[in-house]
Amino acid sequence: MLEERIRIRWRDMDAYGHVNNAVYLNYLEEARDRWVQKVLGPVSDTWHFVLARDAIDFRSELTQ
Repeated sequence: MLEERIRIRWRDMDAYGHVNNAVYLNYLEEARDRWVQKVLGPVSDTWHFVLARDAIDFRSELTQ
């Protein structure tokens, strides 16, 4: 398991002051890329694996 802290950017926020739900997938992508680099080492060809499915169960809003 990898725990990653990702800073919330201004562009991630919606009009209600919450992180837009689509941005969570960007956060997962950033964490996945860091995990791949940590576990597999420097990967120059990222086509060696495929992410087949993403699922998110939202528990509460994420704010700045």
